[in-house]
Order: sequence, then C-alpha cells, then structure tokens
Amino acid sequence: MDFKNLSAKELEENFNPRESVQNFDSYLSSTLIKSQKAKKLLIGHENIKYGNGKLQTLDIYGKKSATLKPIHIFIHGGYWRALDKSYHNHMAIPFNKNDIIFSNINYDLCPTVSLQKICDQVIEAIIWIYNNSKIYGGDKSRITISGHSAGAHLVSYILSINWEKYNLPYNLIKGAALVSGIYDLEIVRKLTVNDDIKLNAIDAKNLTTINKLPYYMMPIIISYGEDEPLGWKDQSIKYEELLKKKSFNIESILCAKNNHFTLIDTLALEESTLCKKIINLSNISNE
Repeated sequence: MDFKNLSAKELEENFNPRESVQNFDSYLSSTLIKSQKAKKLLIGHENIKYGNGKLQTLDIYGKKSATLKPIHIFIHGGYWRALDKSYHNHMAIPFNKNDIIFSNINYDLCPTVSLQKICDQVIEAIIWIYNNSKIYGGDKSRITISGHSAGAHLVSYILSINWEKYNLPYNLIKGAALVSGIYDLEIVRKLTVNDDIKLNAIDAKNLTTINKLPYYMMPIIISYGEDEPLGWKDQSIKYEELLKKKSFNIESILCAKNNHFTLIDTLALEESTLCKKIINLSNISNE
C-alpha cells in the first residue's frame, strides 16, 4: 500500500489502531483485569530500576532454580505514548510454565521523552538484564525477545544493534517475535498521534526499520491479526519481505479473528499458535 495516496481519514483508519477498532478501550480494560489476576499467581520481582528515567522499571517473573533458565523479554506497545507493562503480566504464566524467565519492561513515554530516547532506554534494559540475569535465575546466553505494536518496532530496532559496541556478544538475542508492528515511521509523522510523539524528519529516517536489517541471522517470527486494517498488515508483510530476500529464517503467523488489541491476550494464551511458537524460540536458543 502506498500511504502517500491516502487521505488523512484513510491514514488514521489504516495506521491508528484506536481508530480501526471500535470499543478498543473495552478490550484494554478486559486485558488489564486479566493481567492483574495473573499477577497474583506469579512469583518474581517487580518494578526493578534499570535506568534513571521515571518509568525505567522492569518485572522479572519465574522461580529461581539450581539450573539457569532461558530468558524472554517483552516490550509493550501503545504507540510509544501510552500503556505500560501492567497490561501484560498474564504473558508470564505460559513462559514460566515452560521454565522460562519472563522479563516485562517499561520505558518513558512520548512526549516526555523522544522516540530516540525510548530506543536508548530499551537498549539500557537489555544490557541490564544481560548483566543481572543470573541473580534472578536467568541464563544470559539464552535471551529471546518479543514486542507488540510500537514494541514490535522497538524490537526491530534492537535487532539492528551491534552489541559489541557495548562490550557484549554480537549475537546477544537468540530469537525474536515481532507482533503487529509499525516500521515505516514517515507514516507516523502524518498521523494525529504525532501530536504526542513529536517525531521529526531526522528521527523518522534514522529510526525507521522497514528497510533496516537485523545485524545477524536468527529465527524471527512476524505476526499480525487477520482483522487488522490493510495498511497495518502491510507493514509486517513488507518487513517480512525485506528479511526473506536476505535469507533470514522467518516464520509468518496470521492470527485468525484477531484485531490489534485482542492480540495482547493471544500472546498470553498458552494454547495459541503464536504463544507456542514464541516459547519455542527459547527451545531453539537451547540447541
């Protein structure tokens, strides 16, 4: 889809999920309740500071044992301007059941900080997890990552990082799942959400990942909902095409009967194909 030919109304319908899903707030409210209930069942550590930003905290869920366990990191969405990790605690349950430490990270939001600053904070979070994972029973050599919506963009940005610049192994991330992401940030500059994000032309160009390859080969899942707008689906399809052209190991998952917001619960549903496949990334990292 060539977004340049769309009207302002069509742009919002295709690239602003809150405009494309009726009663989106009811979906989020339901998800938050599920997350709060799950939190009562989880064992772990919450609101650990990993940086100086007000919202730079993370949760780590999972029982510590004699044997170090794989680590999965999740990055929430919200168009870099809303939501937080409290909507995703229920994701930890299926991971913990499969002996995987689950780390759920927060970051400061626009317009309090820039999108570039958010990207930098996510790098800080991953470095912190790598350096401190053993304390919480995690194996730093088996880290996988996923993100939803704006979180998927942040994952795609993270995948392009040369970790050796931070004196870490270049292949720090062993597998990734990008769920319903936005990767062409020039589109964002044309949306009403940019009133909060305040993305300028330079940052849009530097942080766009629709044409940015991961730094090294790893298994990658790209997923989106069947009921999402054509323009939003097209973002995942184009990113997938880029990676396939360069022979990356890509698995595409179309989540039937899912819209942008129901995907959050699908990520937490142990029986769902998407959840099973992401959990399996940790098993691949073990090989």
